[in-house]
Amino acid sequence: MKSFLKSMIISSVKPKVNTTTLGTAKSKLAKAIQKEKASSAKLGQTKFEAANPKFKGKKFTFAPVGKAVKESDKKKQIIKDNSKVISKMFKKALEKK
Repeated sequence: MKSFLKSMIISSVKPKVNTTTLGTAKSKLAKAIQKEKASSAKLGQTKFEAANPKFKGKKFTFAPVGKAVKESDKKKQIIKDNSKVISKMFKKALEKK
């Protein structure tokens, strides 16, 4: 009985796929409205914290964060730095002779 109910629940949920351009436009509009609501709520919180410094403490709730660096970019930078160090070592070795 339980497996029957599980299969009914899973099969009854259908994915939301837009088939028309109107459906796609409605979906994009709904996402844009939600993003605007979220950003206005963040702005309101920041304004409140700016007006009430005792409430916010040391940092703002939605303080900007630095740019995240990808792992591949970190590896490229390390390889670049290592190649510079190695080339300097070779130049010093050749100068001594």
